[in-house]
Amino acid sequence: MGFADGFYYGQGRIICDTSTFSVGDTIRVRSMTDSNKVWNQQVATVGTALVFTVPCYDYYKICTVQDIGGVATEVGGTYRTIDYGQTLFINVLDKTTLGGIQGILNAHQELNVLSIGDEVTIKIYDGGITPIDWTMQIGALDLYDSHEVIFVSKNILDITAVNAGGNGSYANTNDLKARMELFYDSMVDNDKVLLKETTKSSLKSNTTSYETFSAKVFPPNYKEVGGSNLPWGTSPVTQYQYPIFTTQANRIKTYNGTGTSWWTCDGGGGSTGANIEWSYVGTSGAVGYQGFYSNNTSGVLPCFRLTADS
Repeated sequence: MGFADGFYYGQGRIICDTSTFSVGDTIRVRSMTDSNKVWNQQVATVGTALVFTVPCYDYYKICTVQDIGGVATEVGGTYRTIDYGQTLFINVLDKTTLGGIQGILNAHQELNVLSIGDEVTIKIYDGGITPIDWTMQIGALDLYDSHEVIFVSKNILDITAVNAGGNGSYANTNDLKARMELFYDSMVDNDKVLLKETTKSSLKSNTTSYETFSAKVFPPNYKEVGGSNLPWGTSPVTQYQYPIFTTQANRIKTYNGTGTSWWTCDGGGGSTGANIEWSYVGTSGAVGYQGFYSNNTSGVLPCFRLTADS
């Protein structure tokens, strides 16, 4: 900070570093004391600093503006007071939106800025015209790749069976997979485009055979949940040792405020045919498996991943 030349008495200056933003993003400076004082600039080139000359002795919000459901919405940002002749250099590392977190990853600052358990609110369409808020939490940082964040839903999305039939696999059509795909489709476009394709493994029920699948929204597998192999099969290389959930307590999830079990993406042991079983996390946070021959249902827990573009 310091005193800047070339602007009028009674003014200060805000310089925004845009290295963490995308081309076309709008940076906004808004007075918190006078709603008529708003300055907007669009980022023409990533890395080009944007300069705002503003009245001094005022309190400002510096943020991005994104199109959410067709509405220009302020997201993230920081609040600063400008003194006379003062120049503030701002790097608006926004950890409250997926777009902001993508910028943090692109700047390779995730370990300095983000923490396990940080929450971000996204918008999804749940059958209505107006999108609703949905909360995701950071479950892992740099788990499988450098500059990566894995998000886990804070609460259960809904309740479903898993019916896959026979020695079913998540890689084939089943109800859980369909709900994950529907969650992805329900996301607003500016969030949806940030999600990275993720390749995972899924144990076929009543077998020791794994199949791989790729998805942008997925449930965690058994080993990611509990940190150990399934009791009835040896996990392949693509099943990772490092658990997304570090304690049993943080595996407990609720549906409409009530503790509810939820499915992983792995099949279970047990009978063949209509009596096959699927692994799940119970209301205590313990991992196990249950049959769905009586149309047993458990919760759907969407997860997705962001990684740095380079």
